[in-house]
Parts: sequence; C-alpha cells; structure tokens
Amino acid sequence: MSFTRRGVLATVALAQSNLLGGCFGGTDGTQAGSGSTGGADPTATATPEPTTGEPTATATETPTPTPVANADMAAATTNVLSEFEWFRSEYDTTLTQFRIAVNRVYTVLTEIEDAETRTESDVTALRTATTDLAEFVQANLVDHFAVDPALRTGNNVYVRDLERGVSRDDREFQNTAISRAKSFYQRVISNPYISNELSRRPVYGPLYDMLVPGGSDRIVALVSEDDDFVTWAHPDLDDSTADDGIDRHTHEFPSGHRTFTHAHPHSTPHPLRDHTNEPELNRLYAYGDDGVSILVDGESHRERLDDFEPALTGLFGPVKSDGRTTGVTLMIGTVGPAWDAVPVYVEAFDSVDAAQAVTESTDPVGSEGVMSLAGRNWERVFYDAAGTTIYAYRLRAGRAVITALPADVPWERRPEWAADLRGTWLAVE
Repeated sequence: MSFTRRGVLATVALAQSNLLGGCFGGTDGTQAGSGSTGGADPTATATPEPTTGEPTATATETPTPTPVANADMAAATTNVLSEFEWFRSEYDTTLTQFRIAVNRVYTVLTEIEDAETRTESDVTALRTATTDLAEFVQANLVDHFAVDPALRTGNNVYVRDLERGVSRDDREFQNTAISRAKSFYQRVISNPYISNELSRRPVYGPLYDMLVPGGSDRIVALVSEDDDFVTWAHPDLDDSTADDGIDRHTHEFPSGHRTFTHAHPHSTPHPLRDHTNEPELNRLYAYGDDGVSILVDGESHRERLDDFEPALTGLFGPVKSDGRTTGVTLMIGTVGPAWDAVPVYVEAFDSVDAAQAVTESTDPVGSEGVMSLAGRNWERVFYDAAGTTIYAYRLRAGRAVITALPADVPWERRPEWAADLRGTWLAVE
C-alpha cells in the first residue's frame, strides 16, 4: 500500500482528533503520606513497619491535550495549505529534476536508435531508465497532477514495443517503437505540455478538488502572505493539451489592485476599460500591496471599470497574527465575466493551543455570537480598519484559523452570507 504525503497529513489530523476527543486523567493508586511521631523523642529513629502488601503506586498526571476543533475541516485545510506550499517552494526544483530524468530516457533511446544491432541488453537499458523516471514521478508528481500512465510505469508501452521488435529481430518494428517513444518523451518536457498537464498556474486536479470538492465552476486564486507567489486553481474543461476551456485573465486597476478570477472570451489586448459590466452595488473585492480591499466606482456618471478606486483597504490586517507559520489569502470566484470574487484568509500555527489563543477575544478583535454553515459554527467577529468597523466570520480548525468575507456591512444585513462559499471545502458537510 502506498502512502501519499496528503493522505498522511489527513490521517494524522484525524487521528489526533480521535485521540484528543477523550480526557486523560491521572493514574489510580494510593499515595503514601508521612506518619506522625506522636510524643516520641523527635531525635529517635522510627522503626519502619514491615511491608506485607503490594508496592505503593505513585500518582502521576498526564496533561489533557487541547481538543482539535472541527477535525475534518482541520485535515482538509492542512491539505490545502500543504499543497499550496508545494507549488510555491518545491515545484520549480521538481520540474527541473523531472526534465533531467526524461532526458536520460531520451538519451538512451538515441543510443539504441544509433546501434547497428539491438539486443535484449538495449531493452534492459531502456527499462532501467524508464523505471528510474517512473519512481521519481511516483514519489514527486502523482500527488499533485493526473500523470500519464507511461510516465508512472517503468515497463511501459514503449519499452514493451521495443522488446517485441528485438525478440522478433524486426528492425522496422524497432524503428517505429523508438520513434514513437522519442516523440512521447520529447513532448512531455515541452512548454505546451508542461503548461497544461503539469501546470503551476493555473493548478488543476488535486488542489482544485481540495478547494472545491462540490463543484466545477469556481476559480480560486491563492496569494502567499509575503506576496511572493500567486496562483489560481480551476477545472480543466478541455480534453486537449493546448487549452483548458477557461479563458481566465488578470485585470489590474489604476490603484494597482488586481482581480484574478475573471474569465470570459476576449480579444487581445483586453484593457480594463473595455468592461462596462460593473458589479452589483458598484463594489468589488481586489488584491493589492495592502492585501484585500473593497473598490468602489469613483465616477458614477459612467460605467467603466477603470474608474474603480479603493474605499476600504487592509481588510484582514487586524486578524493577522505574528505567531503564524503560514498565511494565505484566497479569492473565490465563479467562472465567467462577473466580478463576484470573495476573500478568505487562512493562517496556520505550530499548535492547536496557539490557534486557540489567537481566537480569544481581544481589544482589536471583538466577537458576538455565531452563524452556522455546513454544520459548523462560525464566530462573528468585528474590528476596526482605518476607522471603519469591519464585520467578518471566523472558524478555528485544528492548527488553522480561517477568516472569511470581511465587509463594512453588518452580519444582520447579509442573510445569504455563505452563498459565495458554495461548493468550497468551507461549505461542504
């Protein structure tokens, strides 16, 4: 049985939940006390009583661990953060190593192609190279992509075809097999193939499935806390390796704020001022150097998106914690031309205790009741951002704390507050 990194993370989180569900008390036993000497001379040496029973047990106490809040959500959130971190910090190195391993296979094929006589040893050499590649792919890529079976298997169709040609001493069959194999391995390291099948931006497959387990029409942008890596995840709706069926593009406003989840057919170039489909209430969320902001139409007499300017900035600023180990901002939108992306901020900590500590009410962040979503109680929090009261929703899940949908609109005026989270891991039972 193979154990993937994601599977292990999820298993650990759930196992921790099961262990922490009960209470761990002290050991039962009798603790020996000191006897009284009564009226005896205090300098006299007491004669110990003979021991006739079992040795006396010494009572010990095991500290009760902090229970894991929302254990299933904790496991899912851990997987999301771990997958994002892999694309941020490990993707480039892994793809370089992948290309090197593929080139080794290609070199062996070229040597076999040039050989005057091909033997079983040539087949063995090719199988060794493809097996090394397959082991690398299994260890480093299959957790993150839907990988072609020929890359995951050492004794693949190209090796077997060459073996048939060699066993039959059929030179033409061998040439065809070698040509097909070289074409395949050359293609899998080409830029068009990498950008579609092993893409970092956008990300398909596992990360999208983690983020949106209940739908196929969402786009989720993810931005690292240091703003050093931005990517987005959405489904691949096209079977070809040249396109994904979603014409997603980024727009930047004059203020420098960007939207990442806009998708519709368009001409090139496609400046922001081409758009006249202004969002409902002339407000939209966008991401800039100050984090998530709300932009509003500064020229209400006309409909042009490049008139939008920041009205509220740094919406997550007061809830961000210095003690976090990871911080990721997500913008969750829908495939299409609408400007409907909503923000979520996720930060993780070294321990459950640390996550619990940051969710305790403080002067900067107040709390008032809860709202239910998918069977989980989200805390209603409020805080000040540049002189404006911001209302948001917060959930603690194990070592992670999730804050969603910050706005200057009170909770009572948002009856369908969770509608924009539909289909995501945050809204799935």
